Amino acid sequence: MRRTALEIKKNIISLLKGKEISLRELETKLDTSNLTVKRQLEELSYLGIVELIHHKKNPINGRPYTTARLKKFL
Repeated sequence: MRRTALEIKKNIISLLKGKEISLRELETKLDTSNLTVKRQLEELSYLGIVELIHHKKNPINGRPYTTARLKKFL
């Protein structure tokens, strides 16, 4: 059964509570495509809920990667 964008956003937020997660990990944990995760994170980032962090080099394989974390509110 297909999940709605809102359900996916809720799942992303619950997974990000208290930690920073790579887009690849989110894709695996949510069992959805990379494009879906990226689109939902971009929208959450635009709304100021999530912060996307672009890393230049992965210590394991040397490739660039992106992680996401919840923004801290006052």
